[in-house]
Amino acid sequence: MTIPVVFAPLVPWPLIAGLAAIALAFGGIGLLRRARGAWLRLAGLLFLLAVLAGPRWQVRTTAPLPDTIVVIRDRSPSMAIGRRAALAAAAYRHLAATVPKGVTLRTVAVAGDGHDGTPLFSALKAALSGIPPGELAGIVAITDGEATDAPPSRLPDGVPVSALIPAAPGQTDRALSLISAPRYGLVGHKVTLRFVVRDHGVEDRGTAVPVGISVDGHTVHVVSARVGQTETVPLDVSHAGRAVVAVSAAPLAGEVSRTNDQAVFHLDGVRRRLTVLLIAGRPNPGLRAWRLLLKSDPAVRLVNFTILRLPDEPMPAPLRDMALIPFPVDQLFDRDIGKFDLIILDQFANDDLLLPPYLANIARHVRAGGALLVEAGPEFEGNRSIADSPLGPILPVRPYGAGTVAGAFTPQLTREGLRDPVTARFAHDTLGPWYRYETVQRRRGVTLLRVPGVAAPLLVLAHEGKGRVAMLLSDQFWLWARGALAGDAAMRGPAAALLGRTVHWLLGDPSLAARQLHASIAAGRLSIRRIGPDGPPGSVTVTAPDGRTMTIALHRTAPGRFAASLSAGGPGVWRVAGGGRTAYAAAADEDPAEQRDLAASSRIFAPLARRSGGRIVWLAHDPAPGWQGLYRRRHASIVTGERDVKLPPAIPGVLLGLLLIVAGWWRERA
Repeated sequence: MTIPVVFAPLVPWPLIAGLAAIALAFGGIGLLRRARGAWLRLAGLLFLLAVLAGPRWQVRTTAPLPDTIVVIRDRSPSMAIGRRAALAAAAYRHLAATVPKGVTLRTVAVAGDGHDGTPLFSALKAALSGIPPGELAGIVAITDGEATDAPPSRLPDGVPVSALIPAAPGQTDRALSLISAPRYGLVGHKVTLRFVVRDHGVEDRGTAVPVGISVDGHTVHVVSARVGQTETVPLDVSHAGRAVVAVSAAPLAGEVSRTNDQAVFHLDGVRRRLTVLLIAGRPNPGLRAWRLLLKSDPAVRLVNFTILRLPDEPMPAPLRDMALIPFPVDQLFDRDIGKFDLIILDQFANDDLLLPPYLANIARHVRAGGALLVEAGPEFEGNRSIADSPLGPILPVRPYGAGTVAGAFTPQLTREGLRDPVTARFAHDTLGPWYRYETVQRRRGVTLLRVPGVAAPLLVLAHEGKGRVAMLLSDQFWLWARGALAGDAAMRGPAAALLGRTVHWLLGDPSLAARQLHASIAAGRLSIRRIGPDGPPGSVTVTAPDGRTMTIALHRTAPGRFAASLSAGGPGVWRVAGGGRTAYAAAADEDPAEQRDLAASSRIFAPLARRSGGRIVWLAHDPAPGWQGLYRRRHASIVTGERDVKLPPAIPGVLLGLLLIVAGWWRERA
């Protein structure tokens, strides 16, 4: 209870001041003259002036307020390392169970998302905005100490700031950060990767660290990187489409986690303009369709030759009147054959136009990584067949049986075609009729299109050395293209799409491979997809960012399609292996702030604790800390009531003042 004095004057203060001056003047004269009764008269006048000033006792009733301690609980991903989460939870439970009397806790959880780090001090600022300064008794952060926002320049005076760190001092960590990770690259060229390795908690700048770089699971570089120095490594872009590049540093002895020792990014290979050599063995209805389809693609540079006459055919006119372009055999099939990404032979016969050495050059080009697409017609049968030329060994089929068969039929996807990425998307498309096909014997490869009923192959894909070969065993492909151009629904088929996907498969697009393994992370879950031959689902081996391995069973979702999913809340690189293939997935494409340093540290909170009188507690050594030093009593209170008491009361005060004046006069007269 406090009793302050306040005034409620009965007359204005200037009048009171004037009367006080007069009273003091008369009183002073009387005192100087040593007049008897001067003290009594002066006391009476002052008493009357006090009554005019209206003094009051203001009696206030107060109640004590509880002290408030703000507890910041760090629940960012880095708190999942080791025993941090368990130590932090145990310490919080102990503090909550032993809160001193008159103290309340205000708890704020900071989750963090692994992208912007751990904004501890932003959360603290928001919490303090709702607490009166007089009630704040302490600030306690239960954290690994790796806040990624800056502490405030000034904290409330007299309030201790403390940190409870769920670890032991002296932790170390190695972090690999990507400085420049290329997203796109031209196939056949190099891109530049830049990264840096940093060690925390140990002074070893300049130490050599082995760093492995893999593309699609295959190691392509092992470099010796210097700690703290930016390293630059050239990478080859070997194929079109997406590749997964993983960069991994050797672990630091005793480090708390390997999560941030590695990084992953996607590199999309972009082809330069595709150079296609189209050779038609003779003018035919499908030649125009081939040209329109290929020239409509801006990424294709088409070189087209059509054989109008063979060398041994008689000319109907003198040579000087002929305007035919000589076929540059030697240039195309000897000196420049390596310039062609794809060679298409449209109804091409073995008519000695290309000598065996030139056909052998094509075969060598394919085995070395080239691509060959053959559209076969009646010329594929008999002694003029290219199957009996040096090209024969690389072809996946040979002539067999009745040869050319005429009659309307609708091409049909095989079981392999229904699940192969090249043709699976056409499972529900309407396919127009063809009227002729070649009977063959398949020696290798996979059949995606067939003739219904007789199961004769129509589209066969095969690998040959480092290259690929596709054979279309009907010269009726052009009917689909013409039906689309003429708007004839009965004749329409996926001509452009089928040709485009076949060509991209020939060029090694990994998205069209018959066997694939994919991994991706979204909404905290790792999704796994496997494409391959139909059969038992099998399983895959999953390696988590912290090195833990687990075997995950797949389930069948469609013919040749298998999938699984599991929780993947922590950041870092996940590795999935199965069926001889490896896939990588990352919780974040960019290097998150949360991963830059995973070693628990007091470097941020130690200066704050020192200035404010707080504490740094390592929970690995003191798992149940007491409240001593974590807060300071504030003794704040709130006014619950208020009343005024007049000092002195008006009428008795006036009578007393007059009585003193009369007594002074009487004294002076006596």
